[in-house]
Amino acid sequence: MQTNLRWFISEIEEAVRTSEGDAEVIRKARPLMAQLLSTKGAITEEAFRPRTDRFAMNLLYRPPDRSFSINGAVWLPRQTTPIHDHLTWAMVGLYEGDERESIFRRLDDGSDPRTARLQMVSERVNKQGHITTLGSAGIHRIDNVSPSPSRSIHVYGNDIGNAERHSYDPTTGEVSRFVSGYCNVLRDEDLDDQASFETS
Repeated sequence: MQTNLRWFISEIEEAVRTSEGDAEVIRKARPLMAQLLSTKGAITEEAFRPRTDRFAMNLLYRPPDRSFSINGAVWLPRQTTPIHDHLTWAMVGLYEGDERESIFRRLDDGSDPRTARLQMVSERVNKQGHITTLGSAGIHRIDNVSPSPSRSIHVYGNDIGNAERHSYDPTTGEVSRFVSGYCNVLRDEDLDDQASFETS
């Protein structure tokens, strides 16, 4: 079977439906992501529609039960995310370009929902083909430190654009709630189980 986005969606669906727990999903999904990333031209340009005002996260697929989502993300030079969590498992594969990723962990017990003490545990510039996996407690930040756009595929264990999660201010310790939405989907639009653009 040809390696393209339609193939990837089908294989990820199978991995999610046949796995017992997050660790097994990630174990099955990681080689699928590696194959997708190593296939030149596997993903159309439309998957990576950028925004000039901020990084862009475009919904590529979510099933009717919204149990996972696949997204195409693009950072123009100097664009960045806040420090944030996902509250679910996550897998990020770098399709093109360079992305600096900073991984954090909480030092507090989480008893105060308004504040957090964070420690950066690693930082590296990821290159094409790199895959990051995070559990539900994962916290990170991604930014583009190169002169060219970076493009990556993100898979989450929920409908990430409609899930409430958190951003973190490392200076003040403030924790904020947010719902990110999808750059290519209106907030009040209810997508069905089809990808939001042609995947063949």
